[in-house]
Amino acid sequence: ITKILVIGQGTAAAAGSSLAVALSEFIAETPVRVEAVLATELSGFGLRSDMSDTLVVAVSQSGTTTDTNRTVDLVRSRGAKVVAIVNRRNSDLTDKSDGVLYTSDGRDIEMSVASTKAYYSQIAAGLVLATALADLVPGATSSDSPDRQALLAALRELPAKMAETLERRDVIGAAAQRFAPSRRYWAIVGNGPNALAARELRIKLSELCYKSIACDATEDKKHIDLSAEPMILVCAAGLVGSTADDVSKEVAIYKAHKAAPIVIASDGENRFDAALAVIAVPETHERLA
Repeated sequence: ITKILVIGQGTAAAAGSSLAVALSEFIAETPVRVEAVLATELSGFGLRSDMSDTLVVAVSQSGTTTDTNRTVDLVRSRGAKVVAIVNRRNSDLTDKSDGVLYTSDGRDIEMSVASTKAYYSQIAAGLVLATALADLVPGATSSDSPDRQALLAALRELPAKMAETLERRDVIGAAAQRFAPSRRYWAIVGNGPNALAARELRIKLSELCYKSIACDATEDKKHIDLSAEPMILVCAAGLVGSTADDVSKEVAIYKAHKAAPIVIASDGENRFDAALAVIAVPETHERLA
């Protein structure tokens, strides 16, 4: 295997991107390349006649996503191997795959739009799979490396961190009630790992609020549509050093253009004075924040 492709659609694609980022870091010094790509983009533009050197990781909650399953059929017919991260047992995707990692995040019969719990379980499963795959690649960072051990330790602590976040729903709700109704346009921004969180947050807000919501890179937003004076949710949890300083400057620019920046940041972070509100979340590993 010289290439690993992580595919999915919607929420599953957003979760799969975190697997690709982590695995890319683990095996950065090896010849094996990792890429996250929408299933439809792979089937439309990325197929090769011989894909026997390729491992495809397909992510799906239901295992019945037509676009993902069709792509799996196409890559397997070209020699690729497929490992699926899926919740529903005995689904179509499990039958099409060479190996399956079940998330078991709830009822197997749940087949509607992927839930938030499916997203987080897919991220957790993806990080575990990324660690296992890295152990098979010569030259990858050791499974005993402090960074990988710290990530896995933080993953084990994540349920408690999420429960703590939910306990703050009154504070979060107050910020939403104060700023969201008065702004016609909403946007979400993030960079690095936070860009992945922003993608999923856009999906969930769009589903729940029936709004079309922009999702951009934090530093790129000022070049796009600040004239709309939107409410901007800035995903900035886990940022440190100069990166956090740069994002703080971006927030000040948003405010200067009469946008309404609301920053999601780790506990103890005090660099976002320009934000109209700061939503603090428990501190954790930067890849999980």
